[in-house]
Amino acid sequence: MKVYPGDIGTAVGLRCNENAQVLGAGDRPITGLYAVGNDLHSVMGGQYPAPGITLGPAMTFGWIAARHIARQPARYETTA
Repeated sequence: MKVYPGDIGTAVGLRCNENAQVLGAGDRPITGLYAVGNDLHSVMGGQYPAPGITLGPAMTFGWIAARHIARQPARYETTA
């Protein structure tokens, strides 16, 4: 199989809110599920204007998601 370099990427991914949380039924966030980069719906409105356009939003929404996760209460149980 031949592989050719190109400048194409995804522009339509999972719908998320401002905290990078993936939205489910009724546009409600799915607890614990976040998306960034090519998995997140493009902030460019479904357009793909140039190579690398996903890098800035990936870093930004990764930071936003991490901050949101850090503010959530712990969701684990400990056993003695």
